[in-house]
Amino acid sequence: MNIILVLTILFIHWFADFVCQTDWEAKNKSTNNEALTQHVFTYSMIWLILTVIYAGFTTNPLLWWFAPITFVCHWCTDYVTSRNNTKLYKQGKIHEFFVSVGFDQFLHYVQLLITFKLLT
Repeated sequence: MNIILVLTILFIHWFADFVCQTDWEAKNKSTNNEALTQHVFTYSMIWLILTVIYAGFTTNPLLWWFAPITFVCHWCTDYVTSRNNTKLYKQGKIHEFFVSVGFDQFLHYVQLLITFKLLT
């Protein structure tokens, strides 16, 4: 996997996870599974659209699994981390909150890169 591909995956993740997340989803995904699911659905649809475009350049049928696998992994990760982050923030543990947000991002990066590598 070349550096341009890795940076592209990280940029798409940032865009889909932060820019496309609504204020309502961000504020409620730690206590409301509907908000969490809506966030992860939008996130995964972006990956699905881009996978369709990328798959047009390859004949690899395994790539169709990328978005569904990412949906499940992202939902499970955010279910745990968003609840932990909210708890830390409410307790005023700001440093620990940001450490946890950073770890959440690390987990997403690992999932995306490993899944992409295994499917391609």
